[in-house]
Amino acid sequence: MSEARVTTEASFVERAEEALRTGQPYGDARIVTAGAPPLLDSLGKRAAVAPLLAGFMWAAVVFRQTVLDEARAGLDPLGLIFRLLALALTARTLILAVALWPRIRAWLDQKRYALALTDDGLLLRTPVADFPVAKDDVIDIQEHGAWGDHSGRRWADVYLVTRPDSGRFFLALPPLFEATPGVLAERLMRWRGARPQAREDAEPAEATELPSKLFDRAAAGESIPGSVVIKHGSAYLRRGPYATVLLGLAVLTDWITLPAGMRTQGGMLAPLVMGFSLLLVPLVWWVLMRRDLKPRKGIALVLTPSEMLMRTRAGVHRVAWREITKLEISSRTAWSVLLGPHPQRTLIIHRKPGPNGADNTISYVEEFLGAPAEVVVALCDGYRKRVLP
Repeated sequence: MSEARVTTEASFVERAEEALRTGQPYGDARIVTAGAPPLLDSLGKRAAVAPLLAGFMWAAVVFRQTVLDEARAGLDPLGLIFRLLALALTARTLILAVALWPRIRAWLDQKRYALALTDDGLLLRTPVADFPVAKDDVIDIQEHGAWGDHSGRRWADVYLVTRPDSGRFFLALPPLFEATPGVLAERLMRWRGARPQAREDAEPAEATELPSKLFDRAAAGESIPGSVVIKHGSAYLRRGPYATVLLGLAVLTDWITLPAGMRTQGGMLAPLVMGFSLLLVPLVWWVLMRRDLKPRKGIALVLTPSEMLMRTRAGVHRVAWREITKLEISSRTAWSVLLGPHPQRTLIIHRKPGPNGADNTISYVEEFLGAPAEVVVALCDGYRKRVLP
């Protein structure tokens, strides 16, 4: 059967499925085979080293306690430092192991992944399901991370950003295809061809509904034609007062190893420190965080053809697309007890200066977004440049 006839008689999904079934090109369908993903990038190396450091610190805790068992007269300051470090490294080991598990699972299931490209769309096969994407629905292709990091083998998804009416607004392709995520992104860009052109002659859409009412509809789960609802992310939980909690746990584990008679000699200092660290501080943080997040009703952003909506305790905040001059992602290296050094990214929304040249820039930390910052930027640019209807 000729390629032209195959293309005419079968949809791109059927052509892609046939190519994946036979392992050979079928009509215009071409296969991008999957390979082993890069496990030992920066995160993988930290996950491998963390348990060794934790084991070393627990050995130091045991050694210190063995040396002081007969001479102890109360809490041991140096022992508390060792315990704090050991607990922090143990928690870091568990968190990094959880973050690394999807990569290990993808490595084990790499033969169950496949990607087929046709002139009309692509089909991503995963162990969970097949995901078809029509070429006309793709508005942008983005690789995760800053351009300065786009080198070598690393774990970074490639995002297909799609039109809202396609049933999803992005699809993440794991780094199983091609030599690097950057090579895969370039191949997909060539497959996609030129980006949709901005309609400079089109007038920006005007809001036709009260922002608060539209936001409430989105929060109720109602589908709003032409709009994208970005759910609230949960990564902000990493910002909790974990250093204080770990300090309380260190005091607790050291305190319970004291003989019963010695526990009362120190008075109420140790119980007060434990109560403050393990109960009061986390409770206050949670109450303050919930007070800030409750008005958002589980939604970070609502993107409509006319504007971007976000909600705070002061009410719904509207940002018209005509006010925005540029969107960018700022990244810096942060440090936390649980994660150690890690990138912290922020979506920066630049707007036209306000009265008297006031700075109207809006910053939105990615940890509060339920979608990758690259996807949000691509969608906002699609509305701002009137590529999306």
